[in-house]
Amino acid sequence: MSADIACLGIDLGTSSVKIVAIGEGGSVLGQASRTYELSLPKPGWRQIDPELWWSETAAAVRELLDTIAPLDVRAIGVTGQMHTLVPVGADGRAAHAALMWNDVRTAQMVAPARDALLARGARDAAATISTGSPALNLCWLRDNEPEAFERTDRFVIGPDWIVFKLAGTLGTDFCEASTSSLFDFRSHGWSYAALDALGLSARLLPDIRGSREVAGGVTADAARLTGLAEGTPVIVGTGDNPAAALPTGCIIEGATVISLGTSGVLMGLRADDAAGPQRKGKPIAFSLDGRAFSTLVQGVVQSCGSTRDWMLAKVLRISYQEAEAAFAPEDSGTGEVLFFPHMTGEKTLFGNASLRGAFTGLSPEATAAVLDRAVMEGVGYGFRQLMDEMGFTGGRDPVRAVGGGARSDAWMQTLANILDRPMQRMEGETGAGYGAALLACMAVGEGDPERALPSSARPSAVFTADERAVRRHDERYRRYLRMHDALVDIYRD
Repeated sequence: MSADIACLGIDLGTSSVKIVAIGEGGSVLGQASRTYELSLPKPGWRQIDPELWWSETAAAVRELLDTIAPLDVRAIGVTGQMHTLVPVGADGRAAHAALMWNDVRTAQMVAPARDALLARGARDAAATISTGSPALNLCWLRDNEPEAFERTDRFVIGPDWIVFKLAGTLGTDFCEASTSSLFDFRSHGWSYAALDALGLSARLLPDIRGSREVAGGVTADAARLTGLAEGTPVIVGTGDNPAAALPTGCIIEGATVISLGTSGVLMGLRADDAAGPQRKGKPIAFSLDGRAFSTLVQGVVQSCGSTRDWMLAKVLRISYQEAEAAFAPEDSGTGEVLFFPHMTGEKTLFGNASLRGAFTGLSPEATAAVLDRAVMEGVGYGFRQLMDEMGFTGGRDPVRAVGGGARSDAWMQTLANILDRPMQRMEGETGAGYGAALLACMAVGEGDPERALPSSARPSAVFTADERAVRRHDERYRRYLRMHDALVDIYRD
């Protein structure tokens, strides 16, 4: 790809749309964004007019095209929030406001729906049903807004709406379908048992296609509103999690990836493609072409970077630079202080939003360095437990790290010691919009699906485990695993 040729990636987020243009070798040529606000008509309700998404997306594209010629745009990829339901009428208009992924109006419907799904043998749907699930939000619409439900011809997920507005094609990809609670991982298709259990009609289902397949070309109306050239290919796209995983090599190369952001995310590929109950983690189906499939599995340590921020800024009142300078690698895994990191609840391992953090082993000798090290180690033990429960242990390949926390040498060395795996710090672009742009490049022949994508993300440093520290952490980890049950017992009513 020459430097003046671009592929666009559109990331439809919860509060803003972000667009990135990439050129030769994955270099970033330009970016633009627009914000929008959700409607909160009742406590726990979160919805938005999909036309607001489209108008702000079109405005952001126009801004980006101030610096990139429309005819230089080879293809467009779309990604964004998973789960968010958009009911679409036969006239191509939204039949109701989009019900957001974090809307909790269906809280009282979850348990009965799960029981109904299990009774019909729809295990995959039962394992993923929750507030915000498209399946459950469709049921809510049917029961509470029957006129809007009757106007609904098909449903799509948030980013699919932008593809529809750009290319005039209604559909979805395997990622969005698999997180709808209406999907069968074994057949890689819609679950008619789930539809029957929930009393929903198959007429509502969109077609499912591979993420890099071309959904259509930019329509004349979309070209007029965005400034894009009519006929520019628009790909089917995918959800934000697999899109963000693409630049790291997680999907194409099978790398295990840890994101040390405000929350911590563990991502990897599962060897089998069944979402069985024996393993933890949220399964996400992914396919580039609709023929070859992967199952991306994600687990979360909700309190990650935010926890270390809290410790350094609010408790110790020291800077990151001071904390890094005080870290002594030889002390890794020593001392009595243990930290349980789930300060804001836990989703993947225990499904308990009421869990809170805790320290044990405190003494007057505990210094700022000891407390900071305990926090990093506690989050590290959380990731080790995720790896155990999600089936990612046993390998010796490096774990790739992204996010703000990956810039900390202390934290990277700590993770290498706890996980007993080399840790690679990844530098460069790794966001969801960037991943969508890479998919667009692949769709028009600018990337080889059998090789690493032309991403700017590359390992910039490798941290290897210290064997003495590994042995110390093994003993401490065994004690750490007893903390959950002890804390639940302490706070039992």
